[in-house]
Amino acid sequence: MIIKTTLQFLAYRKLPYLLMAVIIALALLVMVNAAAVLNKAQGEIKHTPHFGETTFSVWLKYLEQDVDYDMQAKKDEAILLAMAEVETVSFATPVPFGGGGPELKLQQPNSNDELTSSVFYADEQFVPTLAVDIIAGRNFTSNDVVSSDEDTSVALINKALALKLFGEYSVVGKVITAGDSSYTVVGVIDPLVGANFKSTRGQFVVVLPQVKLGKWTSMLVKFAPDTDTAIAQSMLENALQQQALKRVIAKSGALPSYRAAGLRKDFALSAMLSAVMGAFMLVVFATVWGVVKFNFVARQKTMGILRALGISHRKQSIAVAGEFTLVCMLGVLLGGLLSLLLSPWLQSQFSIEPLQAEYILGFGAALQILVLVIVQLHLMKSQKQTIAETIYQ
Repeated sequence: MIIKTTLQFLAYRKLPYLLMAVIIALALLVMVNAAAVLNKAQGEIKHTPHFGETTFSVWLKYLEQDVDYDMQAKKDEAILLAMAEVETVSFATPVPFGGGGPELKLQQPNSNDELTSSVFYADEQFVPTLAVDIIAGRNFTSNDVVSSDEDTSVALINKALALKLFGEYSVVGKVITAGDSSYTVVGVIDPLVGANFKSTRGQFVVVLPQVKLGKWTSMLVKFAPDTDTAIAQSMLENALQQQALKRVIAKSGALPSYRAAGLRKDFALSAMLSAVMGAFMLVVFATVWGVVKFNFVARQKTMGILRALGISHRKQSIAVAGEFTLVCMLGVLLGGLLSLLLSPWLQSQFSIEPLQAEYILGFGAALQILVLVIVQLHLMKSQKQTIAETIYQ
């Protein structure tokens, strides 16, 4: 009789059950793909290292013509180093976390494939100014540093590039090749990412000891740890603007602010996707609650009669839970199939990671638990009612 009653209700209430299954399918489709995008955004945030916490970047342009820009840049360096709050100054281009930047195409060992890497041109103060670690080998010395029109034969690389090219990071003395140029690795540093740190090439970094000074000059200035950020930036700009040679500071700021700006979209996207996933869970909850409520209102009299005929509440509860489980499983199956079918298109359009079966299983299980909890709440409520109240309600 229980099976017959269950099948009758599944047949009589096709529309609400169909609505519930469709809502669950759509919710699953949205949530599993939102989770994939969220995972990618969180991965970018998590794997972007912190360095240069008290370091400011300055990009300035000298406005006067026929000036020895190299000498003027050195004068600016001396003025900054004379400030008690300044620890080190480095001439470096491009700006870490600044976006864009030059690249090198490196020949991979034992392969004809090339690996694209970001590159910094900097002096021997680059590493201490960013407060990154040398995990193998040594830093540049002043003898290694040359001007932009001279060639260099040594390089620093980051740990990620060392592991990618050689499978280890103790690679001091090994040679990397970019086109017709070869560089001997003198040190490995970590953590460090390229200026365009969110791109694939931004994971791999080469630092060459070439100082590019001129009408446009870029430098990094490290302040003492206890220096207030706003005060430090004001002191920095005032010291440079007060010099006799006219110049304009095109861009200046603390490196953490560049990092935060680069990740702003990821933070915003993460918050938005979390809200979307929460909203769809609420939609599913409201839909399932409404369908279950409708179901119980429609079958309350039948449940009371069945109890009067000796069919226990436990058996009826199992039947009710079973039919809602079937409907939920149908919705999860439909949503999972849609997710798998749309996954290649979503990957190509939004560059998200391949859809993982764990997402479907996880959200499917969560939706199933949600449905069973709602059903159980209604069953507990119905159990408190007397047979007479149920029949005449």
